[in-house]
Amino acid sequence: MFVGRQKQLVALAAALERTPGAVLVVGEAGIGKSALVREFARGVDALVAEGGADPGTALQTAAVHGGQGGMPYAVFVPVLRRLIREYGAELVPGGGRKGLARLLPELGELEEHPELGRARLFEEVLLLVERAAERRPVVLVLEDLHWADQASRDLLVFLLRNLTRPGVLVIATSREPLRLPMAEVLKVPPLGRDEVARMLGGTDGEQVTSLGRTDGERVAPLGRADLDRIVARSEGNPLFVEALADAGTATTPASLRELLLAGAERLGRASLDVLRIAAVSASVSPSYGESWTPHEVLRAVAGLDDLALDEALRPVVRARLLLVDGDGYAFRHTLIRDAVYDDLLPGERIRLHTRCAEARPELAADHWYAAGDRRRAFEAAWRAGRWERVLELWDQSDPPDSGMDHAAVLELAAKDALHAGDAERAEELASRALDEVRDPLRAAHLLELRVAIRDLLGEEGLADLREAIRLAPREARLIGALANTLAWNGQDAEARAHAEDALALGDSRSLVTLAALTALEGDLATASRLHAEARAAAPDDDTLLAAYAGEADVLEAAGEHAKAEAVARRGMAQAKRLGMARSRGAHIAANLAEPLASLGRWKEAREVIDAALALDPPPIHRAWLLMVLGTVAVREGSLEEAADVLDRARPLMRGRSRGYDSCLEPDLLEGRLAVASGDVARAGRLADHVLSAHDLTLSRRYAWPLLVIAARTGRVRRAPEGMETTGRVQEAYRATFEAECGGSWAAAVAAWRTVGQPYALGQALVRAAEQDPEPARELLREAAAIAERLGSAPLRQEVEAAAASGRVRLTAEPGLSARELEVLELVAEGLSNRQIAERLFISARTSGVHVSNIMAKLGVASRVEAAALARRTGLL
Repeated sequence: MFVGRQKQLVALAAALERTPGAVLVVGEAGIGKSALVREFARGVDALVAEGGADPGTALQTAAVHGGQGGMPYAVFVPVLRRLIREYGAELVPGGGRKGLARLLPELGELEEHPELGRARLFEEVLLLVERAAERRPVVLVLEDLHWADQASRDLLVFLLRNLTRPGVLVIATSREPLRLPMAEVLKVPPLGRDEVARMLGGTDGEQVTSLGRTDGERVAPLGRADLDRIVARSEGNPLFVEALADAGTATTPASLRELLLAGAERLGRASLDVLRIAAVSASVSPSYGESWTPHEVLRAVAGLDDLALDEALRPVVRARLLLVDGDGYAFRHTLIRDAVYDDLLPGERIRLHTRCAEARPELAADHWYAAGDRRRAFEAAWRAGRWERVLELWDQSDPPDSGMDHAAVLELAAKDALHAGDAERAEELASRALDEVRDPLRAAHLLELRVAIRDLLGEEGLADLREAIRLAPREARLIGALANTLAWNGQDAEARAHAEDALALGDSRSLVTLAALTALEGDLATASRLHAEARAAAPDDDTLLAAYAGEADVLEAAGEHAKAEAVARRGMAQAKRLGMARSRGAHIAANLAEPLASLGRWKEAREVIDAALALDPPPIHRAWLLMVLGTVAVREGSLEEAADVLDRARPLMRGRSRGYDSCLEPDLLEGRLAVASGDVARAGRLADHVLSAHDLTLSRRYAWPLLVIAARTGRVRRAPEGMETTGRVQEAYRATFEAECGGSWAAAVAAWRTVGQPYALGQALVRAAEQDPEPARELLREAAAIAERLGSAPLRQEVEAAAASGRVRLTAEPGLSARELEVLELVAEGLSNRQIAERLFISARTSGVHVSNIMAKLGVASRVEAAALARRTGLL
């Protein structure tokens, strides 16, 4: 099943638009290079001719052909045969018998010209390809160039340097970068977690079904934990994903293990020992997907001096089983690590884990555990604060006399899980701790912890917070947490009162809540001061990062996009330093992606989102990232991607932990998608739902843009009572709403100019041009320039439709004379040269000259193109 790769498909499509050209698709074995090219080729209107290198033939014939590894020109033979079958050898003078017959015997006996043999062949291949492209665009697909013979590579380089005519795109795949002239390099990245889930038949971490069968029966459905393990072990490689899903997640399939260990079979004893030590050391890394081992650990465990260790490591690195990574070594793929580890005898594992426990104190608990020494594992885990491991060994060990009971360890483990971004596990541990405690104050703090956890799961925590305050009515942190939740739910007055009470009692985290409420009142300067005070007085790392996230959020909402970007970047840097990139860092990543999207820097926004999603953040953070991604996709015109994003995000925003803004955001994305798709009925149904099911006066961000959609579909003509407007962005949306209801689009344009959101400005410019013909040309040209700069297909289409309707020319005047304009109008009516001559009382020859001049000035190749261009640009 093909999933993801939208950016790569777009890049290939763009390459086809600007032929001639070439794209080198690079990625490791199994990453999906061929699948990507097949998916692209399936949807193009072009002749696709495929060839490629054969590793078996390369190995078999390398000695015969001077060690070059393959029959000469083997890559191109299927390509040339496909073109000849489609169009015939007559495309080439002499029917190809002077050059092509060297590779295609079916063309007849080769007419030998020894001094021109290779040159003649190259020229005939070039001529064949270019003449085929004159009939229909041609896509040449050349697979596995890393195995290609030198002659094939030489021919490819010749083609790339000499292709000058449009219509030819060369797509080559390789496991490693190659130096090819004029070729764009397109790297195929690993699949993300959501993409792996969809590949296996599920969505966003929900239960999925394996692709394979065991003993004729379909294997059991994969749960979230199994999916997590497949993602970690496969590292997003589709081939490995399928193999692991087919065989189950506990072991590495035998066929895959043989492939992974192919390079290890040729290692000497010392090198193999070092590889095994690295596998054992990395098998208990803090993160499952991490396969890194420090150089010092390898030296200590191997007992080798520096020179001997270097000599043992060099063959391992040369075989790319280990890669040099800073002052240590990393397995090229975690499955290589697993295969090496699984190949160890039980006694070898115990001995190596014991030696690693002594060499790596920070991971001693895990190494002792793997070696089977539960007592030492428990002691090491307690000393290192590894509370999950402590819980696992609790019933088999004697806890130290520290005053900590089982519930306290559960609470600490829950906090660790929350810090790491594993909200589901954190909720389970916090709930178990609640079941064990009887002290009201402890119970109150555990309720507060569970509220923070459930917030990440999209669940509102008001009931838990009110119960916590009943148990501990003067606890400042609890009152502050209640204030924050009330603020998210639009209960501003009560939220401010509680926040001020909490602050007076010493809860500095309430400064973040007060800052957000102050920003809603329009006082950004005071809000920024309060956020700065919150960071300075932050009692913990999470509060520090929450202050960055909060300030970026209110700045973006107010239209201060550049300032929001700067604050979010500082916050992300802090999150990375504090080891919280997956949890609070993903929250701030959404706060960074949003202003980038607003500013029209969509590529940067996508990069931020992709990096954050790759960390598998908590559900609500993942949802916020997806919302920005969906908005960017709609504006770019990637409507299928936007629909997919919406389907993935809706289940994650099932609750109202962030008030009406959280539950309205997917509705807004759906409305924008419906409008962009031209689905007026769907947009109307969405507007009806929002107006009937929600109180828009409680929304902080999305009420006015939703009302714009409702007005566009004719559902409303007046805003609901109590609708407030704070800041430039909301003022611009209000002006847009009023324009949709019959007001001035010029006013909406003026409002969006003050905000700095180019896409929204472009849309308003188009509507203003439709409303007032007098300045239409200047307005539409500005909108067209914005669409071009952003790369927005929907905005470009809106501009062109308005230009055609208003007969506005978007490009510079082509310098047509009055007579030529008359002729062009008749050409657009479909008249022939003779008919035009009769209509204008001129000779047919003169008519033909006029038509030729018009086509030259317009830069088109046919009468049909000339008519279409004239209508599209408003020339007629």
